[in-house]
Amino acid sequence: MAASQKPLDQVVHERRATQEFDSKPIPDADLKQILEAGRHAPSGYNLQPWRFIVVRDPEQRKALRGAAFNQPKVENASAVIVAVAALKAWQEGDLDKVAALSKEHGFTDQQVEGMKKSVTGALGGEPGDICGWGPDWAVWGNRQTMIAFTHMMLEAESLGYDTAPMEGMMESQVKKVLGIPTDNQKFRVVAMLAIGHKKGEDKPFAGRFPLEYNFFDNKWGNGIKL
Repeated sequence: MAASQKPLDQVVHERRATQEFDSKPIPDADLKQILEAGRHAPSGYNLQPWRFIVVRDPEQRKALRGAAFNQPKVENASAVIVAVAALKAWQEGDLDKVAALSKEHGFTDQQVEGMKKSVTGALGGEPGDICGWGPDWAVWGNRQTMIAFTHMMLEAESLGYDTAPMEGMMESQVKKVLGIPTDNQKFRVVAMLAIGHKKGEDKPFAGRFPLEYNFFDNKWGNGIKL
């Protein structure tokens, strides 16, 4: 760990949603480290069903601000990472690419074929299909993508940057600004992450519920006590 890098426990407890940034560029080395944290995030069957657009150009951030209910932080952040769930990418080549990647990393042919069979069995059905699970694609994609999204947010904070995760946006307008395919059956914009150095103070900490309020011990409603 670099001398200036914050430990994870400190990041988790001190991170706040930044309201305004100073717009100073992020060095490429830092940005790459942040993105690598997302790239290394886990996903179901290692399918990595996400795409991330890193918006650094000032004019693009200005246009993106208009698609995000005119939130100033979209424009004055150093970079905005737009998270997109690629819902059907596994059907359009990614599964074969993951299989080949697995072989490169030592998986046997039997292991790879087992993985592919599991993916098609679990994800190949339609919602409500008697013979298959049939996922809710929007929910599935959101689950996967937000894991990588959170990895990047925490990595940025550990490097000393401030962040603001955002879900307030008009998806169709975000797609238009960034050239994202409009087919909602294949691509959904999940969230945006503004990164930079804060200008001014963060808003006050609003507190959190006690652990036993929404963490349960063994069964629903039995608040855990530790």
